[in-house]
Amino acid sequence: MSDDFFDNSEILYRRIATGRDLYKIKTDGKIEISRIAFSDRELKISVDRAKLCNNNPRYTMGNESGVVVSLVAGQVRNIDNLTRNDSKGKPLQQFKIDIEPVPLPSNPAHAEICSLPEFGEADKDAVFRRLYQGQYRSNNEFVL
Repeated sequence: MSDDFFDNSEILYRRIATGRDLYKIKTDGKIEISRIAFSDRELKISVDRAKLCNNNPRYTMGNESGVVVSLVAGQVRNIDNLTRNDSKGKPLQQFKIDIEPVPLPSNPAHAEICSLPEFGEADKDAVFRRLYQGQYRSNNEFVL
């Protein structure tokens, strides 16, 4: 299987850094992730492909402190309710969410959650915000 193919069962890791109130550990031990932990200036969400980092979330953590959240590729792809609307709320553009490999010299497991078509500047405050405000975190699989 090519490393460019994302099976729907593939696990993705996202590091949530300590600080800036991006997460908190509740009294029952569960982790509550802030919606802004998934925001991104480039309108793409960086993740690591678990299979390319030996299924070890510590790879994604690196030398930083925080937590690592696991996502399932198929659940990310199943987001289908993101639209750009006109001023009256009528849908103008439907977006599909996918994951693309974007290996870096220092991180061959790096990938990005992105939209098809790509989000534009006009989508930053509405459509992309709806994406990162937890719509794809339904699996709630948190890995410490």
